[in-house]
Amino acid sequence: MEVLVIAALIGLIPAFIAQKKGHSFGLWWIYGAALFIVALPHALIMKPAEGSEEANKQKALELASKGFTPVRESAVDFAADGVIGSTPYRNEPDGGVVAIVNGRTIKFKNREDLETILRGAVS
Repeated sequence: MEVLVIAALIGLIPAFIAQKKGHSFGLWWIYGAALFIVALPHALIMKPAEGSEEANKQKALELASKGFTPVRESAVDFAADGVIGSTPYRNEPDGGVVAIVNGRTIKFKNREDLETILRGAVS
């Protein structure tokens, strides 16, 4: 009986990790309780589910490492200075450019960076 209680408790570890990455807590709890030695490394190395908070954080970090900074404002408050293709943009006082790309507001270092990204998205 003690073994089942311990298995149920240690099964919570991979379940919490998987839940943070956007996967089912219950399924991972059962998996972790049954095969903890396999489930824990699996939970640690698996990629986050698409659209999960963890996946969004990773995507923001990737964009930030390339020099693009997500801006926290809604698209409704966005007043565009112009449009490149079908992408509205606004010039910032610091020389940067804020644009709405794929429904997300992103700040670029300059207009050339914005144009480069838009050309890459079309290609």
